[in-house]
Amino acid sequence: MKLKLIFWLLLIGNGILFGMQHGYLGAATSERHEPQRLAGQLRPEALSILPPNSEKLVPQARTQDASPQPDTSGKQDPAAAPAPAASVPTTAAPAPVSQKTAAVASSCTEVGNFSAADARRFSSQLASLNLGDKMVQKLTQDITSYMVYIPPQDGRDGAERRKAELRRLGIGDVYMIPESSPNPALRYGISLGIFRTEEAAKAYIGQLIGQGVRSARIIARRSGAGKQVFQLHDLTPDARAALDKIKGAFPDQEVRACSA
Repeated sequence: MKLKLIFWLLLIGNGILFGMQHGYLGAATSERHEPQRLAGQLRPEALSILPPNSEKLVPQARTQDASPQPDTSGKQDPAAAPAPAASVPTTAAPAPVSQKTAAVASSCTEVGNFSAADARRFSSQLASLNLGDKMVQKLTQDITSYMVYIPPQDGRDGAERRKAELRRLGIGDVYMIPESSPNPALRYGISLGIFRTEEAAKAYIGQLIGQGVRSARIIARRSGAGKQVFQLHDLTPDARAALDKIKGAFPDQEVRACSA
């Protein structure tokens, strides 16, 4: 009995499905036949069927062939790259010319080295030029030698202790600078040697460091009798001509640019 019921249900279902597929049940499903599709188009009268070899199909085919295809290689074809847009020539505004102010260097002329007597004579003759602040008189001393020394500390007692320590290190050529030294900063210091050039003094400093002495210093020793020099700033042409005339009375004196 159950098998008969299942048979009839399947038969009825197949019949309903057959009727729906062939349109026997009305508009229950959307119509898929070609005439009905054409009827549903907008302006069907504008459609026309062309033969396969019609020339009207050629432009469309060429357009499809010329359409760019996506590049799957990740590289751009240089020939397919768009040409750069032509640049429109423009007239660039000229760069503003910077205003350059001619900086007038402060000229300085140095005359000398004068002894004390000649410096007084030269100064009295320069007074007629009325240079005022433009004239500077300086005392110079020539460097005669360089001394390697240890600065003073704790007076005489400290100097004696340092002398004993230096001897223990094997340094015997030491001299305690006396209290009568004209330079108060050197009194009771320890002199380790006098050298004619700074290079020789530096070389000895390096030797002392190798022996364990690290407090040694270098000081320049100057001549006792100084020389006078005159520095003249921003001389006018007339003042320079007058200076040359005055300088004629001191033929041994040198005229040069000012030193630092």
